[in-house]
Amino acid sequence: MQKKKGSNIKTVAELAKVSISTVSRVMNNSANVSDELRDKVYRAIDQTGYSVNPIASNLKSARRDQVAIIIPSLRQTFYTDIIKGASDFLFDKQIAPIILESSNQLNREKKLVDMIERQWIDGIILIPSKNYSVEGYEEFIESLSELRKSDVNIPVVLTEYCGQCKSLDSVSVDYDETFYKMTYHLLEIGRRRLVYLSKPKDSANYDVCLNAFERAIDDFGEGVKEEAVEYAEYTILSGYEAMKRVLRKCPKVDGVVCSGDQVAAGALIACQESGIPLSDRIAVIGYGGVAVSIITTPSITTMVAPRYELGYESARVIYERLKGEREEREELWLKPHLAIRPSTLKSSQKTLDTMFSE
Repeated sequence: MQKKKGSNIKTVAELAKVSISTVSRVMNNSANVSDELRDKVYRAIDQTGYSVNPIASNLKSARRDQVAIIIPSLRQTFYTDIIKGASDFLFDKQIAPIILESSNQLNREKKLVDMIERQWIDGIILIPSKNYSVEGYEEFIESLSELRKSDVNIPVVLTEYCGQCKSLDSVSVDYDETFYKMTYHLLEIGRRRLVYLSKPKDSANYDVCLNAFERAIDDFGEGVKEEAVEYAEYTILSGYEAMKRVLRKCPKVDGVVCSGDQVAAGALIACQESGIPLSDRIAVIGYGGVAVSIITTPSITTMVAPRYELGYESARVIYERLKGEREEREELWLKPHLAIRPSTLKSSQKTLDTMFSE
């Protein structure tokens, strides 16, 4: 049969109602395909007249064993262990990680993806820079499922993203449970006038974290007051400036939930400059478990994120996609754990080596 104009592997997959990877496995005579699916694919090939150009096929099947890891910022220490986890897994599989930075800019993130689509990159681990509610961002994320080099799909794994995308694999911390527990910890130790030093409104997972903070306050019951929500970038200086604003507007605040450990470190410095005794007068909790939470005085109570596991599991999922071992979408939620330190409970003194192992 003559090949119909415009027919390609995607056309065959749509007609057979299977994934592109299934069509590819059938055409490569893989044993990991049922007879029923194989028959459906062959019928679709007959109907479309699709055939593979052997020269192009050889070029496309020649994997370069490179996976891009796109992170929002090289300056944020939170991502270091994520990169380490992914790199360790990929190294064991003889795949080279290519580290790219979006600088928290949507246009740059899109340009990086466009560049990757034109290069010989086998797959992408993406830590999105924006919140899914940002105009056009959810559509951009959904469009990543269509990335391909010629007829070869470029798989994408979303890391640290709590959006609504149902077409891509994802590996993330459960931010709803995490920020709920952070807030509830302050309530359980007797804090009643809480402030949230939030990530910027357009940043990834903003809505989820804020809603969890507010829900914990509502669930705890009467006698609790949400004093304010202040916005801070992921830096010590931004946390310092945000806390200074809080102390001017809400002098009775006694508990601070911070979007990250660097923000919490800045908040501690602002309180100390104002002569406010930490943990006695104001309790501060951070998120991440990065080194800065350990070396401050007092050390910071934090929800320690499984950063290494986030990278390792993301690399595992992308590898399984590249090997054609995965059909169903994977959605993996990892749980951090609470490390209680003197910024919330003065009595919880710990040695340095103990805190590094938490």
